Amino acid sequence: MERIEVNWQAVKVSLWAGASGMVVGAYLLVQAFGFLSPSKAERLASEESDRAVVAALAPGCAEDFRSLPDVKVRLGALVASRGSYRAKDAFPPELVTRPGKTYVDHDLVRACRNLLLKNQTADLK
Repeated sequence: MERIEVNWQAVKVSLWAGASGMVVGAYLLVQAFGFLSPSKAERLASEESDRAVVAALAPGCAEDFRSLPDVKVRLGALVASRGSYRAKDAFPPELVTRPGKTYVDHDLVRACRNLLLKNQTADLK
């Protein structure tokens, strides 16, 4: 029986080439073909869903805000806190709380504030 010699230099190069091919293949899957991991796909879908819910609730929030009896005072407070975290204090909590939640949704506050202030600046012109 004849003994076969292994050329370890060739094996080493082959292993490095294979590993490099796997890295390049994974990169191409992600970048060129848009492959997403299931967790990232779920996170992106959740964010898109949240944006859609906020976009649907914001016009109703702005309409209900305008029907409040003290709308002028609240609108003044909203203008004063235009870019700050305290803009939520100008809204009654039930207007900016999403259904099924118990806390104020700051994305809804921002969307409702933008609708109210956009219309207010249009009224001033």
